[in-house]
Amino acid sequence: MTEGVAGRAGDRIWMINSWMRFVTTAEDTGGRLAVLEQRITPAGEPPRHVHANEDEAFYVLEGRLAATLGDDTTLSAGPGELMFLPRGIPHSLHVRTDEARLLVMLNPAGFEKFFAAVGEPARGDGPPEPTTPDVEAIAAEAARYGVTLLPPG
Repeated sequence: MTEGVAGRAGDRIWMINSWMRFVTTAEDTGGRLAVLEQRITPAGEPPRHVHANEDEAFYVLEGRLAATLGDDTTLSAGPGELMFLPRGIPHSLHVRTDEARLLVMLNPAGFEKFFAAVGEPARGDGPPEPTTPDVEAIAAEAARYGVTLLPPG
């Protein structure tokens, strides 16, 4: 976790083995919407989790993405397709290609601050070399934003 990453529009970060660029944030939209561009590989897949405060949508630009929503619903999206994950329903995300490039939309905005809190300034335009994330620290930070990490389901 790195101090000093502001998460302003245009900022680029490496966050849990993925690359992100803040397109628009709560600051820009009065808290209504945040949009981030993300380049993610299977090494950057988030653990199963549930959001209390925001819906997420993923618009796939390149690659293929899948999600497990609840206990048994599988969603899939490729280029030009959108996957919607509503708040309050546990989900996991899976990258089905070597890399996927997405637009991540958060409604309402605010959770993008979590990405800034656990990320670090990017030193390039692609995903970083994979590392082992500090899951306990990430879980504690996520909880500050109303997200609970869950055991695999």
